Amino acid sequence: MKLLLIVYSGPEPRSVAHLLDEVQVHGYTWFAPAHGAGASGRHEGTRAWPGEATVYFTTLDDATVPRVLEALRLRRDHGEAGERIHAAVMPVETFI
Repeated sequence: MKLLLIVYSGPEPRSVAHLLDEVQVHGYTWFAPAHGAGASGRHEGTRAWPGEATVYFTTLDDATVPRVLEALRLRRDHGEAGERIHAAVMPVETFI
Protein backbone atom coordinates (compact mmCIF):
# COMPACT_ATOMS: atom_id res chain seq x y z
CA MET A 1 0.00 0.00 0.00
CA LYS A 2 1.18 3.52 -0.80
CA LEU A 3 0.41 7.04 0.36
CA LEU A 4 0.00 9.46 -2.53
CA LEU A 5 0.55 13.12 -1.65
CA ILE A 6 -0.39 15.72 -4.27
CA VAL A 7 0.35 19.44 -4.07
CA TYR A 8 -1.58 21.63 -6.51
CA SER A 9 -1.29 25.36 -7.06
CA GLY A 10 -3.30 27.10 -9.71
CA PRO A 11 -6.73 28.49 -10.51
CA GLU A 12 -8.73 25.22 -10.26
CA PRO A 13 -7.85 23.20 -7.15
CA ARG A 14 -10.99 21.07 -7.56
CA SER A 15 -9.57 19.81 -10.87
CA VAL A 16 -7.43 17.37 -8.87
CA ALA A 17 -10.51 16.04 -7.09
CA HIS A 18 -12.21 15.61 -10.48
CA LEU A 19 -9.14 13.80 -11.82
CA LEU A 20 -9.10 11.45 -8.81
CA ASP A 21 -12.79 10.74 -9.35
CA GLU A 22 -12.18 10.02 -13.04
CA VAL A 23 -9.44 7.48 -12.29
CA GLN A 24 -11.68 5.89 -9.66
CA VAL A 25 -9.83 6.96 -6.53
CA HIS A 26 -12.87 7.24 -4.31
CA GLY A 27 -11.26 8.08 -0.99
CA TYR A 28 -9.07 11.13 -0.53
CA THR A 29 -8.62 14.12 1.77
CA TRP A 30 -7.55 17.66 0.96
CA PHE A 31 -6.32 20.66 2.89
CA ALA A 32 -6.59 24.22 1.66
CA PRO A 33 -5.05 26.69 1.78
CA ALA A 34 -1.52 25.38 2.10
CA HIS A 35 1.43 27.73 2.20
CA GLY A 36 5.11 27.08 1.57
CA ALA A 37 8.14 27.73 -0.56
CA GLY A 38 9.74 25.91 -3.44
CA ALA A 39 11.36 26.28 -6.85
CA SER A 40 8.67 28.76 -7.93
CA GLY A 41 9.14 30.93 -4.84
CA ARG A 42 7.14 31.54 -1.68
CA HIS A 43 3.38 31.04 -1.59
CA GLU A 44 1.90 32.53 1.55
CA GLY A 45 -1.38 33.99 0.33
CA THR A 46 -0.25 37.57 0.97
CA ARG A 47 0.39 40.59 -1.25
CA ALA A 48 4.12 40.14 -0.77
CA TRP A 49 4.00 36.37 -1.40
CA PRO A 50 0.82 35.65 -3.38
CA GLY A 51 -0.42 32.19 -4.14
CA GLU A 52 -1.67 29.21 -2.22
CA ALA A 53 -1.76 25.48 -2.74
CA THR A 54 -4.14 22.63 -2.05
CA VAL A 55 -2.76 19.38 -0.67
CA TYR A 56 -4.50 16.09 -1.42
CA PHE A 57 -3.63 12.70 0.01
CA THR A 58 -4.92 9.19 -0.36
CA THR A 59 -3.85 5.61 0.23
CA LEU A 60 -3.74 3.30 -2.78
CA ASP A 61 -2.88 -0.31 -3.47
CA ASP A 62 0.44 -0.67 -5.27
CA ALA A 63 -1.17 -1.67 -8.58
CA THR A 64 -3.24 1.55 -8.77
CA VAL A 65 -0.37 3.99 -8.26
CA PRO A 66 1.07 3.96 -11.82
CA ARG A 67 -2.34 4.66 -13.38
CA VAL A 68 -2.99 7.61 -11.06
CA LEU A 69 0.52 9.02 -11.54
CA GLU A 70 0.12 8.84 -15.33
CA ALA A 71 -3.16 10.80 -15.11
CA LEU A 72 -1.43 13.41 -12.92
CA ARG A 73 1.48 13.67 -15.39
CA LEU A 74 -0.91 14.24 -18.27
CA ARG A 75 -2.76 16.92 -16.29
CA ARG A 76 0.52 18.58 -15.34
CA ASP A 77 1.86 18.52 -18.90
CA HIS A 78 -1.37 19.80 -20.50
CA GLY A 79 -2.71 22.03 -17.73
CA GLU A 80 -3.30 25.74 -17.70
CA ALA A 81 -0.48 28.27 -17.54
CA GLY A 82 0.54 28.90 -13.95
CA GLU A 83 -0.63 25.52 -12.69
CA ARG A 84 1.73 23.36 -10.71
CA ILE A 85 1.12 19.74 -9.72
CA HIS A 86 3.59 17.75 -7.67
CA ALA A 87 3.13 14.21 -6.36
CA ALA A 88 5.03 12.01 -3.93
CA VAL A 89 4.50 8.31 -3.30
CA MET A 90 5.46 6.84 0.07
CA PRO A 91 5.15 3.35 1.52
CA VAL A 92 2.43 2.73 4.10
CA GLU A 93 3.21 0.18 6.76
CA THR A 94 -0.25 0.14 8.34
CA PHE A 95 -3.57 1.81 7.58
CA ILE A 96 -6.59 1.08 9.78
